[in-house]
Amino acid sequence: MPTFIGIESLAANALIELMEKAHTREVSFDTLVRYGMEVVRIFGMQTGEEAVLLLSRQDQLDMIENYSEYFEVEFSGTYTGTFRLRDTVSSGELEKLKERFRWTMTVRLFEAFMSPDALQKLGVRP
Repeated sequence: MPTFIGIESLAANALIELMEKAHTREVSFDTLVRYGMEVVRIFGMQTGEEAVLLLSRQDQLDMIENYSEYFEVEFSGTYTGTFRLRDTVSSGELEKLKERFRWTMTVRLFEAFMSPDALQKLGVRP
C-alpha cells in the first residue's frame, strides 16, 4: 500500500524549512511540487515503497479549511499559486507545526523531507 503525502504535510514541512533557513514565509505551488516529487523519489529509493502526493485543487481547499490558523493561499490558476504562513505564525508557532506535521510521520519519510536533495528544490541548504 502506498504512503500518501497530503499537501498540508508537504506545505508545512516546506514552510518550516524556508522560515528557519531562508526567513521566508511563502512558497510557490511549482516549487512545492518539485520538492514533493523529490521527497517521493527519495522515499522510494530508501524504502522500495511507493509514495503518492495529494495535490488536487480540492486537497488545497481542504488544507486551507482545516489549517487556516497556519496557512493562506493565493490562487492564480488551477495548479498555480503561492502558499504562505500567516503573519500570526511566530517562531514559537513553528514548534507547533513541527509537532503536528512531523511527529506522526515515519522516520524514512521525515528523512526524505529533510534530505539535501529535497531541500535543494526549495532553494535552501540543509
